[in-house]
Amino acid sequence: MQVSEVMHKGVSMVQIHDTIKKVAALMKREDIGAVPVYKNDKAVGFVTDRDIVISCIAEGQASDGPISEAMGHKIISVKESDDILLASKIMRVNQVSRLLVVDSGKRPVGMISLHDLARRTDDNELKASLISEIKR
Repeated sequence: MQVSEVMHKGVSMVQIHDTIKKVAALMKREDIGAVPVYKNDKAVGFVTDRDIVISCIAEGQASDGPISEAMGHKIISVKESDDILLASKIMRVNQVSRLLVVDSGKRPVGMISLHDLARRTDDNELKASLISEIKR
């Protein structure tokens, strides 16, 4: 099964100078837990709701600071044409529960989560592996 069959289509993106509060509000409104961060039409990072809580709120940072204070600089992605087994391997190796999905031109087209993979596969061994090996 290909990533394109399982992923959520469309990507909400934020700009590097957007405030933490603005990004958190977007996540709430869109009911999403992660977004890529852009600067000049290029992805420069990735931020999750957990990043905001751990890196900002728990550290006492103001919510009007830039999202760059919370984002990770590593962008981990998978192609929409890749197999879901490759996506699960990338998640396990990188200990992440979400991946940015890109097209052949490396443009973002969607997101895929651990939940998406577990929900759409009939392979109980893969489900157990995904859940047990990914810590976050």
